[in-house]
Amino acid sequence: MAGLAVLGSVTSRSTDREVAAVGSMLEALNRRGPDGRAVVRDSSAVLGFTRLALVAPQDGDQPFVSADGQIVLMANGEVYNHRELAASLPGVRLRTESDCEILLHLYEAKGLGFLDDVCGMFALVIHDRRRDEIVFARDRFGIKPMYHAVSDGRLVFASELKAIARSGRVDMRFDWEAALHNRQLAAEPSLARNRLDSFVTGVHATPAATIERVDLRSGAMTSRRYWELPDFSGADGDLDRDFVAEYRELVEASVADCATADADVGLLLSGGLDSAAVAAFAARAGKSFTAFSALTPGTLMNGDAAAAQRIAGSLGVDLRLVALPPRRRPAAEEWVQLLAGTETPFCGPEQWFKHNLYIEAKRTNPALKAMLLGQAADEFNGGYATAIAQAEDWTMFEQALHGMGENTRLLRDGRLAAWQGSAGSYLRSVSEGDGALHYADFVRTKYEDIQQYNNWHEDRVAAMHGVEARVPFLDHRIVELLGRIPRARHAELLWDKAIARQAFEGLLPEGLAHRPKISFYRGVGEGLVQQMTLAMLTGDGRALLERALDSVGGKEHLRPDAVVSAVDRAVAGDRGVDVDLLMRLVNMALLDGIVASGFAEYELDPPAYPVEEPAVVRSDLEENRHALLLGLLGGGDTLVRTAPAVDFARADGEVTLVIVDGVIEYTVDADERWIVELLQHALKPVAPADLADAVAGPGREQVERQIDELIAGGLLRCLEVLR
Repeated sequence: MAGLAVLGSVTSRSTDREVAAVGSMLEALNRRGPDGRAVVRDSSAVLGFTRLALVAPQDGDQPFVSADGQIVLMANGEVYNHRELAASLPGVRLRTESDCEILLHLYEAKGLGFLDDVCGMFALVIHDRRRDEIVFARDRFGIKPMYHAVSDGRLVFASELKAIARSGRVDMRFDWEAALHNRQLAAEPSLARNRLDSFVTGVHATPAATIERVDLRSGAMTSRRYWELPDFSGADGDLDRDFVAEYRELVEASVADCATADADVGLLLSGGLDSAAVAAFAARAGKSFTAFSALTPGTLMNGDAAAAQRIAGSLGVDLRLVALPPRRRPAAEEWVQLLAGTETPFCGPEQWFKHNLYIEAKRTNPALKAMLLGQAADEFNGGYATAIAQAEDWTMFEQALHGMGENTRLLRDGRLAAWQGSAGSYLRSVSEGDGALHYADFVRTKYEDIQQYNNWHEDRVAAMHGVEARVPFLDHRIVELLGRIPRARHAELLWDKAIARQAFEGLLPEGLAHRPKISFYRGVGEGLVQQMTLAMLTGDGRALLERALDSVGGKEHLRPDAVVSAVDRAVAGDRGVDVDLLMRLVNMALLDGIVASGFAEYELDPPAYPVEEPAVVRSDLEENRHALLLGLLGGGDTLVRTAPAVDFARADGEVTLVIVDGVIEYTVDADERWIVELLQHALKPVAPADLADAVAGPGREQVERQIDELIAGGLLRCLEVLR
């Protein structure tokens, strides 16, 4: 990993002041590359580089310069097939052991076609002195970040927005227009195309798989794509091809590539199928690593943490199961630091949990420099099929996508309100029944989403701790294989990520290959996470909320009364408030001030990690679930209370109706009446132990488990979390 910074001057010479500005930009990138630093000044450009030494620590310093001195290249990332690429260039003699040096020689030999055969993740910049132009490019999936701006005839380029701010050349303003029209930020269920936003006015994020060139003599800028995502329509494909075997082979090879480093490598193990497969393949390849998993009420109750424990035990992998209680909410300044570090309004509980995992990882092993992830498999292998409209099979999934496609088309044409009748649209669909076409559109939106969200936040959270995030499933050969699956086999191989479940079935402990997909923090226990978010917004005298509403952009774009009212209603138990959407609006307002200040409050130096032992759990999670859950929620201080949204009614003498938010959610027979008694007894705050004592249920252990499930499901609220 590295931090890159460039100042280019159009029709003028570089100055000492620009050299100093690049030095300041590199300070902002110190966490990305604490192992080395270099600044190169040419007549029309100043290039800066910071290095995190993962490969060839002794001789891998950059920039790389061609033998004739006319080409200078800096790269952030890894080239996994560098040996094969070197063998394809007869007469080329590498001067270092760095995997990235080959990029220089490929550019010399092939010009702008130099990335066609490269496998890896990278953002790179080239100063071609022969043409006096800057060339910059990004990998096929946008794993490594890259931003640029042109101001007053000067090009500013950097790996992070905070470095752009430190250049002194850009008027940094949060882009409310882009944020408020971003489909993904608004959680809009459509297939509309989404541009890649930097969320800073005038600063552009280079799209994935793109090469951009700036002529330093004229200022002209050109852009070209060197790779296209397969269309996933299933129009062409071999019906008899063994896609499962090929998928497994490609994933295994990619994991081996990503696990290779001359430094210590770790793994974030969620307990889900994808990270479990990465762990298994890395272990089979003989790689030594420590795995890290989050123990939250949600991961405890949905079985993810127990699955991670089981996987690690079967592989003989050292697992650090880090307890992250929701009552350990971020203080206002902690959240501002995390938000400034991630630079995105998407920042939320997931990033907070992962930030804490990295704290433990670096405390455990300060030499850790890379982390393997199971990210971004679901986007291309059918992992979201079951979640779309709660589809039960591939046909239902395609029907749901068809509806999303029609809504997208009508909204784009501005005709939905005028031409929508009580029985549906009056207009004939232009693509009626063509589910495969809509699946291709759906995958395209996911390709855009991983650039805007997944890769962005994974890179930033890891980089805040001097660690490089590595994503084996984002190997373009894997995605191209999935894109070639014929339509006739979509249901067989892509429904509920069947291709992955079949490929990894013999690799993992029995049953784990078929565990349902579970989000990192959503679903079971999500209510507790939302309570943590609300406690953060209302804690410290509502300092964070007031800071957001008091920002210039907050005053201009947000209605304080509506925001405060929504927070109050959510705290009071109104489950109709979208807490995630509310938090994103607060983030926008906070970023408005952070960006305007030039990220002045962000700590530039790597953090000092605590030496005390954190709450790492070693006990069996299944046997001790109740005690562990109460410990996460507040230990002996835990009090619970039935959620305000819960009510009861008797349907007859034998059945009790449990009503949530005015809707009948559960019917309880006479033999389970004790469950209703639990909820009724907790209409006033009560300790879980006293609650269990007060109910004559089928047995203490089952009563305690039912209390756990009511807490995780949100019917019992933990008062400690809200304090």
